Amino acid sequence: MRLKKLCALVLVIACLLSLSACGSLDSQVDDYVDGKSAGKDLGHSSAADAVFTLNYNSSYSMNPLVATNTNNQLVCNLIYENMVELDNTYNVIPNIVTSWETDDGMRWVFHVDTERYFHDGTKLTAADVAYSLSCAVNSDRYKGRFGYVFGTSAYDETSFGVTLAKQNMLFPMLLCIPVIKNGSYGDAYPQGTGPYTFSEDKEYLVAFDKYPNSENLPVDKVYLAQYPGGPDTITAFEDSLIDVVMNDPTAPTNLGYGSSNEIRSFNTMNMHYIGFNSYSATFSYELMRLAVNYAFDREYLKTQMGGYCVPTSIPVNPVCKWYSEDANEQYGYNLEVCRDIIKNLGFSDFDADGYLEMRQGEGYMDVDIRFLVCSDSSIKLNMARKFAQDMGNMGIKVSLLEYAWNDYKKAVEAGNYDMYYGETRLNPDFDITRLIGTGGSMNYGQWSVDAVDSSIAAYLQATDENRAQACRDMCDAVCGGAYLVTLCFEKHQMITHRGIIVGINVNENNPLTNVQNWKISFENVVVEEKKKD
Repeated sequence: MRLKKLCALVLVIACLLSLSACGSLDSQVDDYVDGKSAGKDLGHSSAADAVFTLNYNSSYSMNPLVATNTNNQLVCNLIYENMVELDNTYNVIPNIVTSWETDDGMRWVFHVDTERYFHDGTKLTAADVAYSLSCAVNSDRYKGRFGYVFGTSAYDETSFGVTLAKQNMLFPMLLCIPVIKNGSYGDAYPQGTGPYTFSEDKEYLVAFDKYPNSENLPVDKVYLAQYPGGPDTITAFEDSLIDVVMNDPTAPTNLGYGSSNEIRSFNTMNMHYIGFNSYSATFSYELMRLAVNYAFDREYLKTQMGGYCVPTSIPVNPVCKWYSEDANEQYGYNLEVCRDIIKNLGFSDFDADGYLEMRQGEGYMDVDIRFLVCSDSSIKLNMARKFAQDMGNMGIKVSLLEYAWNDYKKAVEAGNYDMYYGETRLNPDFDITRLIGTGGSMNYGQWSVDAVDSSIAAYLQATDENRAQACRDMCDAVCGGAYLVTLCFEKHQMITHRGIIVGINVNENNPLTNVQNWKISFENVVVEEKKKD
């Protein structure tokens, strides 16, 4: 018997300090740990009311291809379906798009499930999916991953084609984007095919009876409420007025949740990295950049993040099946290797000032690494300071440029640094062209290296059989030349009250995926009396 009243809240408190294969979701384990999240504990009681609420903001768009408000994007996960899904290890799961084929990675044919219905009762066709992709190509939310889509069009009711301007055998990974009805991009509430649809007054969501396995949906209604964020939202969660929150435990906005809860961590594409200025006198030397790579203690960074990251020295998430563990070990933290490289470069304290200088012809050059870091993040600051200390112990001077976000961003874009600590959300195919490729939109160091460009292209062109080797070759080109130093990929949290929801398979691109397999119960919730001031 379904609950007749439900408000299922999902709130994301996230502050990204950056500039920005088949499997089965059913096979994933509903894995969580009991406990309290790190952060500021606001100390509110747990007072279960047997009501779930989904948080949103009516001042922002509910169009899934336009929505910038994180809460609204999450509400959209119940109203709209993605073309494909990605599980927590970045395997592609067919969904509305059921299969695909290509001969060269540039011309693709995709097939769609035409047994899906929009909420107005009309059947979905390939034209709807092709239209949705065309809109995403031009939308601020998704255009960053589709800059090389040349064109898309429906062939018939069940299939559509996409033409790319460059080869990418991983292109289906990018299609975890929502589908809307053909012609509805300009609508405030486009028609979707998801498990829930808006009520007439937009006050709540109702189960959509034409959705596959709709009889298994855990509730008939999902009510909507608005909490402004910060302490008000945390209070609502602690008092069980809302029951699920998404949290970035590494962000400055991270707050603690003091009541009994279950924390499910999930992988993200948020990568921390070190970028170099190609015009830096110090880092024009490849071996000096490589020495620096070995001086970053990635396990220390994991400790700073409370365990909510996956350390790695290569720009691919370690959970990905073509990840190269050998490359990761080869380029990992090793101060002895760093020290040996610096020694072989001919560094010495020529002027007896306590710091090493670099030999340059008949003379020497002072070395003072200007390391730019955003001061808004204590995690980044602590990591930068640890690096500066380790390098200082070897006689290499590091001057930290600790700037607040706006000044930091200006300095990065102007190139006023030797190296900088960056964070960005990669696209799901781990294409790092925009970070280090010639002319990349985030290639702030202005690198242009043929070997790097060709290795990234070869990785994207690789078939399943040779992708692991192509990935390793790319890592050797990028990491061996130390044009980019990778530190980690973040992990984020879904937090629920203990014993409320079973069957969650949270992932970054659709935290509410597989909702039809959720089981929701308030029977085991203990109501605690609120503490009086």
